[in-house]
Amino acid sequence: MRTPSPARTVGRSSSRSTARRSRIDSSATIRVTAGGGRSNANLTEGGGTDGRTLFAPVGRTEVVTDLVTVGEATLRFSPPQGERIATAREFAAHVGGPESNVAAAAATLDLDAVWLSKLPDTALGRRIVGDLRRYGVRTGVVWTDDGRTSTAFVERGETAGATTVLDRDDAAMATTAPEDVPMGVVRDAETLFVSGATPAHSETLLETTATLLEVAGEAGTTRAFDTRFEKTGLDAGKALEVYDHLLDDADVLIVDEADAEAVFGLDGDVVPTGHSIRTRYDCETVVVTRENPDHAVVGLEGESIYEVPPFEVETRDPAGAHDAFVGGFLAGRHRDEDMKGALLDGAATEALKRTIIGDAVTGSRQDIATIRDRRE
Repeated sequence: MRTPSPARTVGRSSSRSTARRSRIDSSATIRVTAGGGRSNANLTEGGGTDGRTLFAPVGRTEVVTDLVTVGEATLRFSPPQGERIATAREFAAHVGGPESNVAAAAATLDLDAVWLSKLPDTALGRRIVGDLRRYGVRTGVVWTDDGRTSTAFVERGETAGATTVLDRDDAAMATTAPEDVPMGVVRDAETLFVSGATPAHSETLLETTATLLEVAGEAGTTRAFDTRFEKTGLDAGKALEVYDHLLDDADVLIVDEADAEAVFGLDGDVVPTGHSIRTRYDCETVVVTRENPDHAVVGLEGESIYEVPPFEVETRDPAGAHDAFVGGFLAGRHRDEDMKGALLDGAATEALKRTIIGDAVTGSRQDIATIRDRRE
């Protein structure tokens, strides 16, 4: 059942975050170590640069974060355009994952964004952390000698379509238990974001996700969830079981039109679809994204319905575009944008991502404003 959070307004800043947070060059750290969780999330002075610490604002007795995301990141290897995985001699490496991509998008819009995860203590694990920090994302990682880094080989053929070879077997993230997560960081965040890919990964992560939503609700942290059915690796029936187990505890729910049809059996007009899902889980806010990138996204909040069409751009790489929308939308809500303004931020951030090679969006808040100005 839903845990009430009366002290907070969904997606909006509270008085706890009136002072702006310093960014990645802060010198105080929260150390998150293997087996850590609450007992090892301690504020200490002297910050590290080895990828093993979560940077926190200087001079603060309380760590306050705009957005905390919890999930796995994958190393994506892609051959040059027009070449095949089977024959390519070179591959470009990019870091991506629903939660890490959302954090990167939010950081692009100047939010203080944190990504929490579990990684093997290897060069590949450190590569992921290094890339995310370059995007402006603060990282809190449980390092382990067990498990692997998830990888994906992605080939984007114009004729045959995209081909993805995904390897998540024995991933370190799959063993993340509630005690591995620094729950104090979650409690002190304005918004927690998790996607369906995380609880679908293992029974342990399903339990951990349920605990995250419960802890966040008790603390008044806004809980945002994106179904991301295609990333779960589950059939529709099992995915529905996962969603039903968790989503009574979500405040903001993002669901793609294709997910609504495949998992919930809802097809046709997206407005009734949004209402049906909102009624099923008693969510305060529902956003329905569209399978066709040329169609408008729809947001439902209160008695109001909002539709925002996409911004037209030439797509260089569609990877991560949906996540960029989500990060931009959550950033807009945090900055006290109304629902339509937040949807516009999401659409503009998605448009920017489509022009960038890789999974994560990079740029600035001014870039987003420039894209929005084309319409306004």
